[in-house]
Amino acid sequence: MVLLLGIAAGLAYGLTAFAGAFLAVPLLVLFAGVSFHRALPIALFALGICAAIAAGDAVRARQCDVQSSAWLMAGSLPVALVLGTVAHSLPDMVLATLFLIASIVFGPLLLITVRAYANRIAPPPAALLHAPRRSFDDAAAVVHRSMADNLRVLFAGAGCGVLTALVAAPGSWIGWRMFERRSPGQPHMAVGTLALASSVIATLAAGWQFLFVSNVPGYTAGLYVLGTAAGMGIARRVHHLLPLGLTHRLLGILIVVAAFALWVVVMGGATASA
Repeated sequence: MVLLLGIAAGLAYGLTAFAGAFLAVPLLVLFAGVSFHRALPIALFALGICAAIAAGDAVRARQCDVQSSAWLMAGSLPVALVLGTVAHSLPDMVLATLFLIASIVFGPLLLITVRAYANRIAPPPAALLHAPRRSFDDAAAVVHRSMADNLRVLFAGAGCGVLTALVAAPGSWIGWRMFERRSPGQPHMAVGTLALASSVIATLAAGWQFLFVSNVPGYTAGLYVLGTAAGMGIARRVHHLLPLGLTHRLLGILIVVAAFALWVVVMGGATASA
Protein backbone atom coordinates (compact mmCIF):
# COMPACT_ATOMS: atom_id res chain seq x y z
CA MET A 1 0.00 0.00 0.00
CA VAL A 2 2.71 2.48 1.00
CA LEU A 3 4.69 1.57 -2.13
CA LEU A 4 1.65 2.40 -4.28
CA LEU A 5 1.24 5.72 -2.48
CA GLY A 6 4.85 6.55 -3.26
CA ILE A 7 4.36 5.66 -6.92
CA ALA A 8 1.35 8.00 -7.06
CA ALA A 9 3.37 10.82 -5.49
CA GLY A 10 6.29 10.23 -7.87
CA LEU A 11 3.95 10.34 -10.85
CA ALA A 12 2.40 13.58 -9.59
CA TYR A 13 5.78 15.24 -9.22
CA GLY A 14 7.11 13.95 -12.53
CA LEU A 15 4.07 15.03 -14.54
CA THR A 16 3.90 18.64 -13.36
CA ALA A 17 6.64 21.13 -12.58
CA PHE A 18 4.41 23.06 -10.23
CA ALA A 19 2.23 21.58 -7.51
CA GLY A 20 2.50 17.81 -7.85
CA ALA A 21 4.51 17.59 -4.63
CA PHE A 22 1.48 18.90 -2.71
CA LEU A 23 0.02 15.39 -2.85
CA ALA A 24 2.88 13.81 -0.89
CA VAL A 25 1.95 14.84 2.66
CA PRO A 26 -1.80 14.13 2.31
CA LEU A 27 -1.07 10.65 0.97
CA LEU A 28 1.17 9.85 3.94
CA VAL A 29 -1.21 11.25 6.55
CA LEU A 30 -4.52 10.06 5.11
CA PHE A 31 -3.58 6.59 3.86
CA ALA A 32 -0.36 5.57 5.62
CA GLY A 33 -1.28 6.77 9.12
CA VAL A 34 1.82 8.96 9.48
CA SER A 35 1.55 12.09 11.63
CA PHE A 36 1.92 15.47 9.95
CA HIS A 37 5.26 16.22 11.62
CA ARG A 38 6.72 12.87 10.54
CA ALA A 39 5.26 13.15 7.04
CA LEU A 40 7.04 16.45 6.29
CA PRO A 41 10.66 15.16 6.25
CA ILE A 42 9.65 11.89 4.55
CA ALA A 43 7.91 13.83 1.77
CA LEU A 44 10.86 16.21 1.50
CA PHE A 45 13.37 13.39 1.12
CA ALA A 46 11.19 11.75 -1.54
CA LEU A 47 10.96 15.11 -3.33
CA GLY A 48 14.74 15.41 -3.21
CA ILE A 49 15.14 11.99 -4.84
CA CYS A 50 12.65 12.79 -7.61
CA ALA A 51 14.24 16.19 -8.22
CA ALA A 52 17.69 14.58 -8.37
CA ILE A 53 16.48 12.18 -11.08
CA ALA A 54 15.14 15.12 -13.10
CA ALA A 55 18.32 17.14 -12.42
CA GLY A 56 20.44 14.24 -13.73
CA ASP A 57 18.49 14.32 -16.99
CA ALA A 58 18.89 18.11 -17.16
CA VAL A 59 22.65 17.99 -16.56
CA ARG A 60 23.07 15.29 -19.22
CA ALA A 61 21.24 17.49 -21.74
CA ARG A 62 23.10 20.59 -20.46
CA GLN A 63 19.70 22.14 -19.72
CA CYS A 64 20.74 23.60 -16.39
CA ASP A 65 22.02 26.98 -15.19
CA VAL A 66 24.27 26.20 -12.24
CA GLN A 67 24.78 29.86 -11.35
CA SER A 68 21.03 30.49 -11.13
CA SER A 69 20.58 27.30 -9.10
CA ALA A 70 23.22 28.52 -6.66
CA TRP A 71 21.45 31.84 -6.16
CA LEU A 72 18.12 30.09 -5.68
CA MET A 73 19.66 27.73 -3.13
CA ALA A 74 21.34 30.62 -1.32
CA GLY A 75 17.94 32.27 -0.84
CA SER A 76 16.04 29.10 -0.05
CA LEU A 77 18.25 27.06 2.28
CA PRO A 78 18.48 29.47 5.25
CA VAL A 79 14.72 30.05 5.15
CA ALA A 80 13.96 26.34 4.81
CA LEU A 81 16.20 25.42 7.75
CA VAL A 82 14.90 28.15 10.05
CA LEU A 83 11.25 27.52 9.24
CA GLY A 84 11.85 23.78 9.43
CA THR A 85 12.81 24.29 13.05
CA VAL A 86 9.74 26.44 13.64
CA ALA A 87 7.42 23.96 11.88
CA HIS A 88 8.16 21.22 14.39
CA SER A 89 7.15 23.47 17.27
CA LEU A 90 3.76 24.20 15.71
CA PRO A 91 0.68 22.04 16.38
CA ASP A 92 -0.71 19.86 13.61
CA MET A 93 -3.78 22.11 13.32
CA VAL A 94 -1.66 25.12 12.37
CA LEU A 95 0.43 23.16 9.88
CA ALA A 96 -2.68 21.62 8.28
CA THR A 97 -4.24 25.09 7.93
CA LEU A 98 -1.08 26.48 6.33
CA PHE A 99 -1.00 23.48 4.00
CA LEU A 100 -4.63 24.06 3.01
CA ILE A 101 -3.99 27.73 2.25
CA ALA A 102 -0.93 26.92 0.14
CA SER A 103 -2.82 24.21 -1.75
CA ILE A 104 -5.74 26.53 -2.46
CA VAL A 105 -3.28 29.05 -3.91
CA PHE A 106 -0.96 26.78 -5.88
CA GLY A 107 -3.36 24.00 -6.92
CA PRO A 108 -5.52 26.27 -9.08
CA LEU A 109 -2.36 27.83 -10.53
CA LEU A 110 -2.04 24.63 -12.54
CA LEU A 111 -5.38 25.45 -14.17
CA ILE A 112 -4.58 29.13 -14.62
CA THR A 113 -1.21 28.34 -16.17
CA VAL A 114 -2.78 26.03 -18.72
CA ARG A 115 -5.11 28.83 -19.81
CA ALA A 116 -2.86 31.87 -19.54
CA TYR A 117 0.45 30.39 -20.72
CA ALA A 118 -0.72 27.71 -23.13
CA ASN A 119 2.08 28.50 -25.59
CA ARG A 120 4.90 28.64 -23.02
CA ILE A 121 3.85 26.28 -20.28
CA ALA A 122 6.70 24.68 -18.37
CA PRO A 123 7.45 21.09 -19.40
CA PRO A 124 7.10 18.52 -16.60
CA PRO A 125 10.30 17.32 -14.91
CA ALA A 126 9.78 13.91 -16.53
CA ALA A 127 10.19 15.57 -19.96
CA LEU A 128 13.83 16.38 -19.17
CA LEU A 129 14.70 12.78 -20.11
CA HIS A 130 14.07 13.74 -23.75
CA ALA A 131 15.09 17.40 -23.52
CA PRO A 132 17.00 18.75 -26.53
CA ARG A 133 20.73 18.59 -25.86
CA ARG A 134 22.49 21.94 -25.90
CA SER A 135 25.90 22.27 -27.47
CA PHE A 136 28.89 22.38 -25.13
CA ASP A 137 29.82 25.88 -26.32
CA ASP A 138 26.33 27.16 -25.63
CA ALA A 139 26.24 25.57 -22.20
CA ALA A 140 29.73 26.82 -21.29
CA ALA A 141 29.07 30.41 -22.37
CA VAL A 142 29.26 32.82 -19.43
CA VAL A 143 26.17 34.98 -19.01
CA HIS A 144 26.77 38.09 -16.97
CA ARG A 145 23.81 38.97 -14.76
CA SER A 146 23.24 42.19 -12.89
CA MET A 147 23.20 42.15 -9.11
CA ALA A 148 19.54 43.22 -9.18
CA ASP A 149 18.70 40.21 -11.33
CA ASN A 150 20.54 37.88 -8.96
CA LEU A 151 18.81 39.42 -5.95
CA ARG A 152 15.44 38.73 -7.54
CA VAL A 153 16.39 35.05 -7.79
CA LEU A 154 17.58 35.18 -4.18
CA PHE A 155 14.20 36.51 -3.00
CA ALA A 156 12.37 33.96 -5.15
CA GLY A 157 14.48 31.33 -3.42
CA ALA A 158 13.28 32.61 -0.05
CA GLY A 159 9.69 32.05 -1.18
CA CYS A 160 10.60 28.53 -2.30
CA GLY A 161 12.19 27.95 1.10
CA VAL A 162 8.96 28.82 2.89
CA LEU A 163 7.00 26.25 0.89
CA THR A 164 9.75 23.65 1.26
CA ALA A 165 9.81 23.89 5.04
CA LEU A 166 6.08 24.13 5.74
CA VAL A 167 4.39 22.01 3.06
CA ALA A 168 7.21 19.89 1.53
CA ALA A 169 6.72 21.47 -1.91
CA PRO A 170 9.53 23.01 -3.98
CA GLY A 171 7.81 26.28 -4.87
CA SER A 172 8.42 25.57 -8.53
CA TRP A 173 5.81 28.02 -9.79
CA ILE A 174 7.66 30.88 -8.11
CA GLY A 175 10.99 29.75 -9.52
CA TRP A 176 9.64 29.01 -12.98
CA ARG A 177 8.10 32.47 -13.38
CA MET A 178 11.45 33.95 -12.35
CA PHE A 179 13.56 31.80 -14.68
CA GLU A 180 11.11 32.21 -17.54
CA ARG A 181 11.90 35.92 -17.48
CA ARG A 182 15.59 35.29 -16.84
CA SER A 183 15.97 32.83 -19.74
CA PRO A 184 13.04 33.46 -22.13
CA GLY A 185 12.32 30.78 -24.68
CA GLN A 186 14.21 28.08 -22.75
CA PRO A 187 11.54 26.15 -20.79
CA HIS A 188 13.67 23.02 -20.34
CA MET A 189 16.48 25.17 -18.97
CA ALA A 190 14.11 26.73 -16.41
CA VAL A 191 12.78 23.38 -15.21
CA GLY A 192 16.25 21.78 -15.18
CA THR A 193 17.62 24.65 -13.10
CA LEU A 194 14.74 24.30 -10.66
CA ALA A 195 15.23 20.53 -10.44
CA LEU A 196 18.91 20.92 -9.55
CA ALA A 197 18.14 23.49 -6.85
CA SER A 198 15.19 21.50 -5.48
CA SER A 199 17.21 18.29 -5.21
CA VAL A 200 19.73 19.97 -2.89
CA ILE A 201 17.24 22.09 -0.93
CA ALA A 202 14.73 19.30 -0.31
CA THR A 203 17.37 16.74 0.69
CA LEU A 204 19.11 19.07 3.16
CA ALA A 205 15.79 20.32 4.56
CA ALA A 206 14.64 16.71 5.03
CA GLY A 207 17.81 15.79 6.90
CA TRP A 208 17.41 18.84 9.13
CA GLN A 209 13.76 18.12 9.92
CA PHE A 210 14.49 14.47 10.69
CA LEU A 211 16.54 15.73 13.65
CA PHE A 212 13.35 17.04 15.29
CA VAL A 213 11.24 13.92 14.77
CA SER A 214 11.30 10.87 17.01
CA ASN A 215 10.14 7.36 16.14
CA VAL A 216 10.28 7.83 12.39
CA PRO A 217 8.55 4.83 10.73
CA GLY A 218 11.62 3.64 8.84
CA TYR A 219 9.92 0.81 6.95
CA THR A 220 7.09 3.08 5.80
CA ALA A 221 9.48 5.87 4.87
CA GLY A 222 11.74 3.52 2.92
CA LEU A 223 8.89 2.00 0.93
CA TYR A 224 7.41 5.43 0.23
CA VAL A 225 10.68 6.87 -1.05
CA LEU A 226 11.28 3.75 -3.16
CA GLY A 227 7.77 4.16 -4.60
CA THR A 228 8.32 7.83 -5.46
CA ALA A 229 11.52 6.96 -7.33
CA ALA A 230 9.60 4.28 -9.24
CA GLY A 231 6.75 6.70 -9.93
CA MET A 232 9.20 9.27 -11.27
CA GLY A 233 10.70 6.60 -13.50
CA ILE A 234 7.27 5.69 -14.85
CA ALA A 235 6.46 9.38 -15.44
CA ARG A 236 9.64 9.74 -17.52
CA ARG A 237 8.39 6.97 -19.82
CA VAL A 238 4.73 7.90 -20.18
CA HIS A 239 4.59 11.70 -19.94
CA HIS A 240 4.55 12.13 -23.71
CA LEU A 241 1.46 9.90 -23.92
CA LEU A 242 -0.59 12.09 -21.57
CA PRO A 243 -2.19 15.43 -22.54
CA LEU A 244 -0.36 18.08 -20.51
CA GLY A 245 -3.45 20.24 -20.05
CA LEU A 246 -5.57 17.35 -18.81
CA THR A 247 -2.82 16.23 -16.40
CA HIS A 248 -2.53 19.72 -14.94
CA ARG A 249 -6.29 20.06 -14.51
CA LEU A 250 -6.65 16.68 -12.84
CA LEU A 251 -3.75 17.25 -10.45
CA GLY A 252 -4.91 20.78 -9.68
CA ILE A 253 -8.30 19.44 -8.54
CA LEU A 254 -6.76 16.51 -6.63
CA ILE A 255 -4.39 18.82 -4.74
CA VAL A 256 -7.19 20.99 -3.38
CA VAL A 257 -9.42 18.01 -2.54
CA ALA A 258 -6.55 16.21 -0.77
CA ALA A 259 -5.66 19.33 1.20
CA PHE A 260 -9.27 19.75 2.38
CA ALA A 261 -9.41 16.07 3.39
CA LEU A 262 -6.12 16.43 5.26
CA TRP A 263 -7.35 19.52 7.08
CA VAL A 264 -10.62 17.83 8.09
CA VAL A 265 -8.81 14.74 9.40
CA VAL A 266 -6.21 16.73 11.34
CA MET A 267 -8.75 19.12 12.83
CA GLY A 268 -11.05 16.23 13.70
CA GLY A 269 -8.25 14.40 15.45
CA ALA A 270 -7.26 17.51 17.40
CA THR A 271 -10.86 18.09 18.48
CA ALA A 272 -11.28 14.48 19.59
CA SER A 273 -8.06 14.54 21.63
CA ALA A 274 -9.11 17.80 23.29
